[in-house]
Amino acid sequence: MRALSVTTLLFCIAISSSGVLAAPQEVPVDGRFDIGGRFIRLSCKGAGGPTVVIDAGMGTAPVEDTGWRAIAAQVEPVARVCLYDRAGLGQSDPAAPGPRSSLDAAHDLHAGLSAAGVKGPYLLVGHSVGGLHAQVFAAQYPADTAGLVLVSTTHPDQFSNWLALLPASAPDEEPAVTEARSFLTSMQTDPSKNEERLDMRASAVEAHRLTSLGKKPVIVLTHSPRFRMVPGLSEPIAVRLEDATQRMQRQFLSLSTNARQNVADRAGHGLPHEAPAFVVDGILQGVAAVRGHSPRR
Repeated sequence: MRALSVTTLLFCIAISSSGVLAAPQEVPVDGRFDIGGRFIRLSCKGAGGPTVVIDAGMGTAPVEDTGWRAIAAQVEPVARVCLYDRAGLGQSDPAAPGPRSSLDAAHDLHAGLSAAGVKGPYLLVGHSVGGLHAQVFAAQYPADTAGLVLVSTTHPDQFSNWLALLPASAPDEEPAVTEARSFLTSMQTDPSKNEERLDMRASAVEAHRLTSLGKKPVIVLTHSPRFRMVPGLSEPIAVRLEDATQRMQRQFLSLSTNARQNVADRAGHGLPHEAPAFVVDGILQGVAAVRGHSPRR
């Protein structure tokens, strides 16, 4: 599906039915907020609901990330937008030692927004593993969730499905298959293998608790089918995994009766940095959908 241009969406969203700009000014929020002995960094600008909350991929602190800051700057004229650094990233304090799950991340975000006085409901924008956390947030705090924008988001079954699609272990298999199998297995069984100590199996179980958002909008932004999520594999195996990935992305559409998908022409998993305008379009579509606008295509 082709996305609406940023200019068109800005016009459709910013103009109210009376023909005047809507949304009073809100005080910017920028700082570290106490969530019970630890501090979480949030930066919020702009005005107007729904409040857009951005949760980035593994190891990325969006408050300091130039790509996400540029995206937020284009959303800011239309709606309040918050950049959030998870525990241990950017200026957010680390969590206690040991594995964490998406539910821990969701609790931290909810507590941080509350401590900062940033009221919902929130349009959660999650990239990669940030989208997994967003699904768990929506399941845990449905009243505070206005909708989801899932940006090349981790599917709860992603790693197990990929593992199942790899050929059976063989002494003469290509090294890339051996490496992929080892990586995918460790991602599911050993949280110490990723920089945020995330327990992927526990997080997948938590994400599966989100079965429906009803009519709340879900915007699915998917990387190009030409991209190869697991590099180095021979093309037949790589295509098999990517086909499965695209199917899993489409499954997110079942989360809402008000869901749509935009697929990038060429950009890969790093959509916020490879195709920022594509991401901005998707966020603005989510804002418009929450507000009840349906711009003609």
